[in-house]
Amino acid sequence: MKSFRSISVITVNWNRPIETVRCIKSLRDGGIEDIAIFVVDNGSDGNDVDLIRQEVPEVEIIQMGRNVGYVRGVNAGISKAMENHSPFFLIINNDAYGSRGFIAELINGMERHPNAGIVGPKILYPDGKKIWYAGGEFNKWWGYSKHPMMDCEDNGDQKDKKVDFVTGCTMLVRREVFERVGFFDQDYEIYAEDLDLCLRAAERGYESWYIPSSVVYHEVSSSTGIAGSNLMTPLRAYYYARNMFLLTSKRIKGGKIITCIIGQFAICFPYYFHLIAMQKMKGAHLAYLRGMIDGLRFIVGGRKLLEE
Repeated sequence: MKSFRSISVITVNWNRPIETVRCIKSLRDGGIEDIAIFVVDNGSDGNDVDLIRQEVPEVEIIQMGRNVGYVRGVNAGISKAMENHSPFFLIINNDAYGSRGFIAELINGMERHPNAGIVGPKILYPDGKKIWYAGGEFNKWWGYSKHPMMDCEDNGDQKDKKVDFVTGCTMLVRREVFERVGFFDQDYEIYAEDLDLCLRAAERGYESWYIPSSVVYHEVSSSTGIAGSNLMTPLRAYYYARNMFLLTSKRIKGGKIITCIIGQFAICFPYYFHLIAMQKMKGAHLAYLRGMIDGLRFIVGGRKLLEE
């Protein structure tokens, strides 16, 4: 007999068991008692699985055996969680942790907006003073996305807001969205998969909403090797550059494809090159250029790049 849970939670661990345990423990105070928690371990090097099982025995651990990348990892968790027939799925980064009642607030927000398919919380830096996410915007003309309130002081605003996308750091998704729209697109591997999902959901009539009454704290970037930062590492630089070209090819139509390509060179390229120079990240400039080249190859050659 299959079990029925009110919510399924999926997080991915890779060599960060302490952060993962903290994330899971915050779920206990999320305001929902009936939770199924799935931890996908992406081939961690140490004894992560044993530590997690010891600290939070209520979780189900899915061992991938190797690092298959973030998107493939989270999709494996979603696939397993679908067996529980939960009406809602919470995707949360293991370097994030919620405030008391944050899950219940997200579900309440979903219920306030019947057309919502995806909702996300206010996400603060660990000091609780500055905003990391308070709604995502995507410019379909120039092909770039942003968190417009990033690094602003939190003014305590509690007004729900319809947004272009919810960050995958923490998002609550209706089951029917995954059933009708599909899981995260694995072509992205990491970064922009959340934006792609929200855009695909919007094409099917599902709205994305920002719910500020739900609050989450984010260490930022620990899953890619540098905790507590917004640094443009070579890994991040490559996928930031590449994946916006992929998104343009997949989700943008007509003449906007040209303007979005122009936007990558005229807006994103100078912005990120300046940011990399300011941060003095060795190898990131070259990685960004490689990402742009591979992204352009995808637009020209379609899936051939990804099949190589």
